[in-house]
Amino acid sequence: RNNKNKIIFDIGCFKGKFTQKIIKLDKENHSDTFYYLFDPNPNVPHYIEKLIKNNTNINLHTNGFSDKIEKKEFYLNNFFEASGSSFQTIWKDDKGWYFSRRLLLIIINILNFRKTKKYSKIEMLTSTIDEFCQKENIEKIDLLKIDTEGHEEHVLKGAYKTLKKKIIDVIYVEVSDKKNNFNSKKKRIEDYLNKLNYKFIKEYPIKSVSLLSNLKSSDILFVKKGQKTD
Repeated sequence: RNNKNKIIFDIGCFKGKFTQKIIKLDKENHSDTFYYLFDPNPNVPHYIEKLIKNNTNINLHTNGFSDKIEKKEFYLNNFFEASGSSFQTIWKDDKGWYFSRRLLLIIINILNFRKTKKYSKIEMLTSTIDEFCQKENIEKIDLLKIDTEGHEEHVLKGAYKTLKKKIIDVIYVEVSDKKNNFNSKKKRIEDYLNKLNYKFIKEYPIKSVSLLSNLKSSDILFVKKGQKTD
């Protein structure tokens, strides 16, 4: 849309690929958008250094979001950072996913003469979206994107006050869990957001996650009721 001064939250930004796509769309629409990027991975500032340098309207935060402010352990997947780095351990504990992905990366890294490390734990103090918005005086969020590898339900619960104010227009969230828990988790999230005036629009299954694993993931789109969806 051509809305001016849009605000985008990219939670679990990693290397900023999602934000880069939005920037491209924004430039096509000649609009001005401010981006808040979040990721507790300590390597992310280095990964998106060039992106920030080329876009002064990007603000990076090393926040780890949850449903409360507390000390938690973040599990960093050193052999495949883009997948499985989370406050949750469902990826790390799934033997099929862990060994198949690690074996593949070991083969690739051997060819590249590099070593492949395992997971490491980082203790940090989590924040919530509610706390951040209050602290930074955020009065609207045009798009809230969440990709936290199984921790998304906690992140959304930590945004309860913000969601209740109806200042978020669109929510694009990756839902991940064990296959036998996935549907119930997805329903809990749908019911939670529906009660807060958000309607389900579409689900985009991520089929590669289920390959050789007991895991399942989908990107799911929700829009505030009353918003145009064309």
